[in-house]
Amino acid sequence: MKKSEVCPVSQKLMNPVFTETILGKYPVTYYYCEESGILKTEKAYWLDEAYQSVIAETDTGLVQRNLSNSGCLEIFLQVMFKGEGKFLDVSGGYGLLARLMRDKGFDFYTTDKYCTNLFASSFEPDIEFKADALCAFEVLEHIEDPKTFLAEMFEKYKCKTLIFSTLTFFNNQIPPNSWWYYSFETGQHITFYQPRTLAILAESLGLYYYMISSDTHIMTDIKLSSISKLILSNYRVQSYYKRYLRRKVKRMSKTWEDHLFISDRIKKNS
Repeated sequence: MKKSEVCPVSQKLMNPVFTETILGKYPVTYYYCEESGILKTEKAYWLDEAYQSVIAETDTGLVQRNLSNSGCLEIFLQVMFKGEGKFLDVSGGYGLLARLMRDKGFDFYTTDKYCTNLFASSFEPDIEFKADALCAFEVLEHIEDPKTFLAEMFEKYKCKTLIFSTLTFFNNQIPPNSWWYYSFETGQHITFYQPRTLAILAESLGLYYYMISSDTHIMTDIKLSSISKLILSNYRVQSYYKRYLRRKVKRMSKTWEDHLFISDRIKKNS
């Protein structure tokens, strides 16, 4: 094992904790920072190979995850923004989440420099794009330097809210090598967090951190009320709130509107 690595959050030296084989052939050392609680691999030299297929073949939950995330976002964006504003899915893969959210009537966009946007190619941010909230589902575990990544995204899109997912571990208990989230076989998951790590990251960026569940989180400059936090974190309350929304909030789907917009653009360019 190597002796140490520098933590991207605390800038303190990290300690080696175990070695595991990545992509079936690379012995890789994992490091832990006592101060920030982050767990990460050594410098990830194998990523070009790991991303020959951007969406891992083992990611059988991609469609179900997007369906679930769209349901949660419908509630989150209503609670935090009354559903109004521009929203951007960062590293949004095939653009499925953006399409689902536009079908629900939200002004939603997507971007991913590594993946072909199949479902929302007409709704990518231009150079002047400003977002009211960003989403990053199953992204942070792929990032070597999360603090720099977050700061750059917030600056680029003039935004101070991120709704995101990454599975966390707790109480400084490093997960055993059998933990499925390590994803040794794909080599794409390289950084792992505890809630306290995410809280430290948020504070360093001048933001509040809210843990919604072990894998769903929010960083924002909005101080949420007790009622808002209850709605966002309690599934039973969410189910009642969703029923309320469907009775009281009449948001028109953008499905047909988008069809007309795209058709008109094609005609003008032909």
